[in-house]
Amino acid sequence: MTMDCIAADAWQLPFIPERLTPLSFTPVWGDLLPAEQLRYNQLHGLYFHEQIIFIEQAIIVPLLRAVQPQVADAALRDSLNTFITEENTHSQRFHALLAALRPEWYARDWRYFVRAGVAGDLFLGGMVRHPRVFPFLIWLVQLMEERSIFSSRLYLAAATKFPQSIVAVQRQHLADEADHVQWDLALTEQFWEQTPAWLRRVNTRLLNWMLGEFIAVPRRAALRVIDALATDLPNLSVPPTRLKEALLCLAQQPDFRGAVFGRDAVPRTWKRASAAPDLATFVQSWLSCEHAS
Repeated sequence: MTMDCIAADAWQLPFIPERLTPLSFTPVWGDLLPAEQLRYNQLHGLYFHEQIIFIEQAIIVPLLRAVQPQVADAALRDSLNTFITEENTHSQRFHALLAALRPEWYARDWRYFVRAGVAGDLFLGGMVRHPRVFPFLIWLVQLMEERSIFSSRLYLAAATKFPQSIVAVQRQHLADEADHVQWDLALTEQFWEQTPAWLRRVNTRLLNWMLGEFIAVPRRAALRVIDALATDLPNLSVPPTRLKEALLCLAQQPDFRGAVFGRDAVPRTWKRASAAPDLATFVQSWLSCEHAS
């Protein structure tokens, strides 16, 4: 079977578990036709995999390279080489998957929905090069890596519902992430605890802001998914402006926050952060909600 046939067959199925799609938490979700819900799911699934690549390549890999010379434990320092290699391999696999599913968007670049811009890239790039000043990034990596494990398990729990090309990359991703989270925990133990109390407080504010502005709350790229949906299906049952308004209203909904970073999704990060008094506002804002199954 050719790659074109594989891609055509894949577009008959959802690309991502519904819990990972923000629009499904809005009141307008039920107003969309099944075919519209499916296409939204597929487009958000593409964005989801872009976001993984972005986190790996814009945050994790450069942060690990900056952290590595400062790691006290020799075994952990050596393990970071494996960590970096595996993250680069993941990104390559996810990009290949995206290119197979939507070649007109991803043949040359993995970015379609995710667009940080020059200023954003420079700002983030400056922070990841200074882990002693911005140790909140290590907490962010730990959080996203553990949520990645949870997301992969959602895929595997319903593997027959999704294209097998997506399930395969998620299965491999899950196999590597367990070690990554252990290494993240070791890094936070060293770098966070060695940070002065006043700087930890500043970093907690930065962590809360970054999650709300760029990762957890549907903004920018999530709204571009709606634009792509309207392009693919011009006669939507619900106007795109109403869909976007519904997404933006999710920021204040506890059930949505619980679905994103509920304790079932990130139990180790929740436990570790709950024991750190400096992170009380972070835990209250993002980790205290439980998702109602």
